Amino acid sequence: MYRIVTENKDQDVIKKIFRRWFCDYTMYNAVGCWKGSEEDSLVIEIEGQSRSCVEGIARDIKSENNQESVLVQEILTSCVFV
Repeated sequence: MYRIVTENKDQDVIKKIFRRWFCDYTMYNAVGCWKGSEEDSLVIEIEGQSRSCVEGIARDIKSENNQESVLVQEILTSCVFV
């Protein structure tokens, strides 16, 4: 599973990015801190995609939000659809 953590600037734009990549995701709102400043954040979890796909999505989000960086976490897990 991958997790992207980014500033919550425009969720509609971020959703459009995921549609372009044909990627399923779970998105939730959070509060984060970047360089000592609190900000509204989005946490986006992605299952079943390649690292290169997720990094491409993160680069698109970074560009659209004019951010210095976007956090991508790779989390070892197993899951099953029931």
